[in-house]
Amino acid sequence: MLETIEALVGYLFVVGGRAIGATPPGALVELPPRKVQRSREGDTFFTLITPYGKTHATANIYEALTHLAAEVYFRSSGSLTSALREAIHVVNSQISETGQRYTLNMICAVLRGNEVYLARTAESVCILRQNGDFAYYPDQLSESVPLGATPSPEIKLSRCEVAPGDLMVLCDRALACAERAALNAALALPDLPAILEPLKALASRDTQALIVQFATPETPDPTPIPKPRKNTPPPETAPDNPVAQPSDSAPAPETPQSAASAAEQALEPAAPIGQRAALATSKALSSFAKGLSRALNRLWPEPSEAGAPRIPTMLAAILAILIPIVVVFVMVALQLSQFDLTQFEQMVRDVETAVRQAELVDLQDERLARTVWLGILERVTYVETTSGRLNDPTLNRVRAKAQSILDRFDKVTRRTPTPLRNFGEGAQLVGPIVRGGADIYTLDSSRSAIYRDTLAPEINMLITRNTQPVVQRGQAVSAFSVRDVVDMVWLAEGGVQRANVLAALDTQGILITYSPTFAPATAQRLAGADLWSKPIALATWRGNLYLLDPEANQIWRYRPLGNSYPNPPEEYFDGEVRPDLSTAVDLGIDPNGNVYIFFADGQLRKFTSGIEQRFALSGMPSDGLKSGRAMYLDGDSPLPSIYLLDSADQSIYQVTLSGAFRYRFRANDPNLFRALSGIYADRDNIFVASGSVLYHFSIADLAGQPAP
Repeated sequence: MLETIEALVGYLFVVGGRAIGATPPGALVELPPRKVQRSREGDTFFTLITPYGKTHATANIYEALTHLAAEVYFRSSGSLTSALREAIHVVNSQISETGQRYTLNMICAVLRGNEVYLARTAESVCILRQNGDFAYYPDQLSESVPLGATPSPEIKLSRCEVAPGDLMVLCDRALACAERAALNAALALPDLPAILEPLKALASRDTQALIVQFATPETPDPTPIPKPRKNTPPPETAPDNPVAQPSDSAPAPETPQSAASAAEQALEPAAPIGQRAALATSKALSSFAKGLSRALNRLWPEPSEAGAPRIPTMLAAILAILIPIVVVFVMVALQLSQFDLTQFEQMVRDVETAVRQAELVDLQDERLARTVWLGILERVTYVETTSGRLNDPTLNRVRAKAQSILDRFDKVTRRTPTPLRNFGEGAQLVGPIVRGGADIYTLDSSRSAIYRDTLAPEINMLITRNTQPVVQRGQAVSAFSVRDVVDMVWLAEGGVQRANVLAALDTQGILITYSPTFAPATAQRLAGADLWSKPIALATWRGNLYLLDPEANQIWRYRPLGNSYPNPPEEYFDGEVRPDLSTAVDLGIDPNGNVYIFFADGQLRKFTSGIEQRFALSGMPSDGLKSGRAMYLDGDSPLPSIYLLDSADQSIYQVTLSGAFRYRFRANDPNLFRALSGIYADRDNIFVASGSVLYHFSIADLAGQPAP
């Protein structure tokens, strides 16, 4: 009978040359979920995702990708090795198809019984210690293609048997390139706490590793390092305390927001660059002078030293001239090489001085405080532009502080959207629509194509991206040929053959319906389409279809009869005086049947049975809603809300059905929301279309918090 093997896990996370007492954002150890196919029930999944090259993603992206890989592995129905391949392929697609600028290394391992299955890419390395021997996979690093660089990643597979006492290290190139004898000596130590200490010394400036020690269930967990007593300052760096294999009842380790922020919390400020450079220059010149003195003493001894070699007179004269020139040249070169650093440090110190002065300004005086902190942002930008130095920790910290204060004035809540899919250059996205937390539909109106992708609801990332649309221009649907699809909506009921279908409107007067259960799509011609001018948006309420037609100054309402909409549309505005809808961009209907119309100038108006109601937005930021692009009315949440997209302001506004302001969302990266075009809210999960990319962000952390 095979001996049961478990895993004790430790982490090595070095940022800027200092060890951080936290789990690397790209490291994950995952046990099977409660509902998993039988072949995966005993598996333990390990993965480590690290940066390739100098361009890094944010920490939340690494964390999301590790969970995506685990989700795909445990959901896969194929063999173990095919599941590992699929997990890596999905991660690669997530990077390449969303058009990101970063590339990654990735390594996965699965413990099943007493066997370990390994899949690695790019510069990821696995080190195995077994019976005092060490094996490296690969033994020598060579040129490799990282994840995100090509559609088909190069994956290397391995398998080995392990026993209690064996050790497995998943690491990046930085640790694998350490001196081999010293690295083997460190990994030969008996337990994880002892191993981690020498690994810190061997690590380079930025290093990540996941260390697994295989053990029997009876093996006691490593002794935790005691917490410091009260009134005793904590150590400079939190200990890398190995933890036992995670369980359902154990809380997950806290993951830092980013490597930089974790480093800032854990490290004391380093000496200024200029001071370090000056010290290094001083030591170099001192060593040079001592060496020169020893050489001259040997070549040009005192007269009393009999038998010592003597330097010729001509050579002595030449040296007397050249040596001062060499010394001056070295000093000038060193001074010039440090000039930029010294000047940069001075500019940073000036910014810090300005910050201290800005902190004296009372934030109650919003006008003055806004001016002062805007000036701080401009100074930071000027220093970065002038010096060409980006991502300086001090300047990043100053920018974050200034932006936080300005956001407070502007009632802005920052989010970090995660890209889900890039639909390619020229895409004009409408929607999306999410159903059942698993299916997500996106309309690319430029191609008149509707795509259905599969979502992992636990992590809100795509498992599959379908390149073949479920509906597209030129496709034959029933007896019709699809031309230009303008909008889509989900029909839970109505005049269609089956409930719970996706409905899309074609400019020819064709209503296309698609059921994920009963594919392919079907279609029916709507009566009275000759009355339309140019419908741009579609909505539904109690089975009725509503078409917003700004050029006709009308909303057309279709009532269902049986399995179709056989009758011509009714006019929602049937009075002689109609509202001017010429600049309307979108509409939504609340659970009570009230119609909300959003206009290009940012105005939101409310109508009941075609009659306009008194309605106004309240509590909005003073500079809010510069324009209107699209809206979504979420009537299913405990607190029904309306989401308004303002691409000119790069903001998403959330208001209640009564018009009360709740939140103004902006992306941490201002470029992401420059082309907002669609939004869908699924409780705490927000899906946003901007440009050619579909994004997700969560608002779960805002539950119970007062609006800004």
